[in-house]
Amino acid sequence: MLDESALRKHLATLGWGAVDHGAATFRCSHATEEGEVVVYLRLQEHWLVGSVVPFLSTKGDNSFELARWLLRMNRDMHQVKFAYDEDGDVILTVELPTESLDYSEIRAALEGLVAQAVKHRRTLRAAAAS
Repeated sequence: MLDESALRKHLATLGWGAVDHGAATFRCSHATEEGEVVVYLRLQEHWLVGSVVPFLSTKGDNSFELARWLLRMNRDMHQVKFAYDEDGDVILTVELPTESLDYSEIRAALEGLVAQAVKHRRTLRAAAAS
């Protein structure tokens, strides 16, 4: 079972600085070519949840077209999924069961989360500019 100490070690190995952000929650800032991506990691009893919150601030004003696009992206992404948070904003998240979770699985999931954040942030910025 993954605990906070092991998660901190894994994040340090990845070069991700983890700052405490509440109970069993870390704020990690990751530099990319497209700018900084902030990922919040929450270690729950049986799950490690990583989220980019908000990915797109909409305050619940989400069009049908946006919802369809998010569903299409969810279909094509591995592990990483879009969702709406309690404020109606779009989040990008990955959830991993902690039972036998190892470093390589955490690395792959977090790298995938950041890669999808960069890819889709670029897409949404381009769509907003046109």
